[in-house]
Amino acid sequence: MSEPRVESTEQDRLERLRGLLSGSRAKEGVGRALGQGAFGNVLVGAMLHGADRMRQGHEPTDLEKLVLDAVGTVLSGDELKAWGGVYREAVEAGGRLAVVPQTFASRSVEEGYSIEDLRADLPQIIADAMAAPNVQIIDPRSAYRHEDDPAFLAAMRESKFAVTAFGIPGESFGVDDAPQDGTAQTPGGDGAEGADGGVAQSYAVKLEAESFYVERAVGDQGGGRDEIFWTAAAGTASTGRTFTSEEFGAVEKGQTRHFSTSNRVLFDGSTTGDYLGTHITVWEKDQDRDEFWAALTKALNDAMKQLNKALQFDDFFTHVLPVWVSIASTTATLLLTVADAFRNESDISCQRSIGMGRYELAMLSRSGATTWRFDGDGSHDLRVKYTGPHVPFAEGTLEYAVGTATGWGAPQPLPFRSITTPALSAYTDRLYAAYLRSHDQAVMWASMDADGNWTVPAQIGSDQSWFAPALTWAHGKLIYAVTGKDGGIYTRTYTPAQGWSAPVRLPGTAKQAPALGTFADRAWLTHVGAHNTLHHSLFNGSTWSGWGPDHLHWEVPSHVAMAPQGDRLWRVATMADRQIHTGINGGVNGGNWVSQGTLGSWRSTHAPALANNAGTLHIFVRGQDGTLWTGHYNGSFKDAHQIPGARPVEAPAAASFNNKLHVMYRRQA
Repeated sequence: MSEPRVESTEQDRLERLRGLLSGSRAKEGVGRALGQGAFGNVLVGAMLHGADRMRQGHEPTDLEKLVLDAVGTVLSGDELKAWGGVYREAVEAGGRLAVVPQTFASRSVEEGYSIEDLRADLPQIIADAMAAPNVQIIDPRSAYRHEDDPAFLAAMRESKFAVTAFGIPGESFGVDDAPQDGTAQTPGGDGAEGADGGVAQSYAVKLEAESFYVERAVGDQGGGRDEIFWTAAAGTASTGRTFTSEEFGAVEKGQTRHFSTSNRVLFDGSTTGDYLGTHITVWEKDQDRDEFWAALTKALNDAMKQLNKALQFDDFFTHVLPVWVSIASTTATLLLTVADAFRNESDISCQRSIGMGRYELAMLSRSGATTWRFDGDGSHDLRVKYTGPHVPFAEGTLEYAVGTATGWGAPQPLPFRSITTPALSAYTDRLYAAYLRSHDQAVMWASMDADGNWTVPAQIGSDQSWFAPALTWAHGKLIYAVTGKDGGIYTRTYTPAQGWSAPVRLPGTAKQAPALGTFADRAWLTHVGAHNTLHHSLFNGSTWSGWGPDHLHWEVPSHVAMAPQGDRLWRVATMADRQIHTGINGGVNGGNWVSQGTLGSWRSTHAPALANNAGTLHIFVRGQDGTLWTGHYNGSFKDAHQIPGARPVEAPAAASFNNKLHVMYRRQA
């Protein structure tokens, strides 16, 4: 078993901090984890700068007080001031400060670092976090969402911490109480995004730590036996909970150890928010100070929640995953810094922040369990059970608007509720729509006649999906495609006389919804494959061709849109930078894609839609202010204007029917 160690002294802790700041410990584990002054350590800098300012009689800023109060759960006020003194020594020694962003070294004692300063630095903080190899965002709709990349695991092992967010690009990761009136003047406006579709509802979430498997034991000196315990802080934007496990003694490689049935709840509560954040740490136990670390973990988790709430104020960054990921990452480095000073107390083997958006929570509540790896000094697979009721998918009412030469009519709600963007296509004398039903993710379809009468929706075969379906028409048939729950790409055709054909699975797997478009009376299908790259296939009326390459090397975060214009097929996508990229293909049998650049200042949170009406190509874009914009192509995309009253949650769908433009979307609450 572990040899007991002597409790650290204040002087020990100050010397360890001095070594971190000077860079003399850069090759040690914590020095490598914190790097060389990246913005990811901004809370470390705020804590030390605030401690120095407090030492010299200055009132801490809002951010400094937040982190000082959190760290104050384990350090006395006098010792915090001493930490500030060591920081001041390093600043006055000149040169580059290791593990602290240089913005602090150039900041006077009189000038504090506030939440407003953090907001100003947020783009750089996000850039650093998103580029870090131990940070990942995973689309929960992927069939492979729980397969950790080896490079990610290696980075976790090197740094002893990692951040994972399961969320759909553009998905809210917090409570959105922004006003719903859009005020932007172009699709590039950066007003606050609106709430998810449907009426806000409270739902229950309950997670329990069931067991862990020991892939590699920690061992004090590289041995195969150790004593460990787990701590966790989990919470939504409105409520939280902490957890400290029992001690697991003499843990050995290959064992599966189970948590006590009376002490295993990680989170149990109700929320109307859109995410659950967890910060879990596995510790090597050397002293009886479990609650000591649990208190610090809780305080830092509470601080993280306050920061996320404070930053959800006035820009589009704050309602999507990168902000949560970035704050989780910089909170983890602060915990590492403080825990490192107490190396002869319980040591961190590995810590991991895991954020789950509403979609992931809904899927986890149906699968019942998941496994998260903690690969640091030791390697442990934590088995987490979902024991609460099913979390409802964030569904919303479908709505459509009709545009003519004289303008757009008022949006019309439908008695259909979907959990994704719908699909829309005209065929013969009807307009067809397809969407996903909430409770079983069945692919539903309905059609409308020229008088505006809709049929009762029905399921397409037994098809189910996590992604939006796609529709087009060619060869006298309605063409349908969908990404199955297994990641397979499936197509069907429909005629009124024969109904839906049997499904055909195309080679390969997809990571997003497919896209369909018709050009030269042939259906084109684009799917998003590995590494978010694009591939296309053509349909000759009976069979699909092999996959053709993208040529433009686009890497897209979501599905794309396709539609013809004259002698070319257009393909349009919203990239990770929210710019809208365009390309064309004029090959009847599948030619090369040629870039047509970006749409200037237009920006979007989701994929665009395309439709050709009477020979003119139209584009539809959800603006960053939550309103719906449209424009048409005449040598360039022009005449950008809002569709009055239209506020989609996500990407729209569009089609021409009866010589009129129709756009459909899942509307905001």
